[in-house]
Amino acid sequence: MLRIGIWRTRFIALGIEAIDAFALEYPAADKRELKRLVQQAQAIKHRHGTARRLLRCLRALDDAR
Repeated sequence: MLRIGIWRTRFIALGIEAIDAFALEYPAADKRELKRLVQQAQAIKHRHGTARRLLRCLRALDDAR
């Protein structure tokens, strides 16, 4: 399980580049499907960062009040 979590982290951090390395260890993997999933995961990560920035801004506004 930990190994898969590490791969997921690599996919999000490195994007499509990590898929080739994964495919070497898991030759039956569908690279096209992995690419789609990685792109979605990266988009979600990006939105999460946006949510964090919004939270910081709201906290600053509340503290200034």
